[in-house]
Amino acid sequence: MQQILTRQEQENILNARILYYDFFYGLFVFEMLDDRQEILSKQLDLLAQAPLEEQLSNNIENLNKELQINGMSSFIKEHSKMFALPFGEKQVGMHLSHYYENCIGAESLLKIRSLVKKSDIRVNTKNFKETEEHLGFICGFMAYLLKNQKQELAKEVFDFSKNALFGLCNELKERKDSRLYLDIALLLESFLKFETEINQ
Repeated sequence: MQQILTRQEQENILNARILYYDFFYGLFVFEMLDDRQEILSKQLDLLAQAPLEEQLSNNIENLNKELQINGMSSFIKEHSKMFALPFGEKQVGMHLSHYYENCIGAESLLKIRSLVKKSDIRVNTKNFKETEEHLGFICGFMAYLLKNQKQELAKEVFDFSKNALFGLCNELKERKDSRLYLDIALLLESFLKFETEINQ
């Protein structure tokens, strides 16, 4: 697909991909949420200009309205409810091993660590509490790889992670109490379909 595009079109698509990955990184990594309001507002304005599918305009608008009215507080509460709290509905998995081996810290962690080691990124547990198989980390890692023109490694990471990311979308859609993160899941699902085409 990339070969038939002009250089400018390729650059625009690359910038859009970086934007989307950073958008999901900021929403899936809990430690990022507190300081994310200004960046998220700008990102949502950009996403609203050219949604991947027309019906996603409503999802972007929902997120934007919530952000303008209540800031990050509802995002923080819902993130905890979806991914961290052990009571209520089934906790949504945020790790590769959850989707591939039905546990945490299995072979998938070793595989993604071997991919991360091909880059100059090192996970510092002082700044980031999760391991390399955390799907939020993977979104941030993808943004970094694309920004730094590491297309081949980005493709390897995407090919390994995409089924887990689709699984994340499904688990969020299955949660009856998912509201903001349902909008986010629908945006992610559409983006993953786009990425799958790009990476063919």
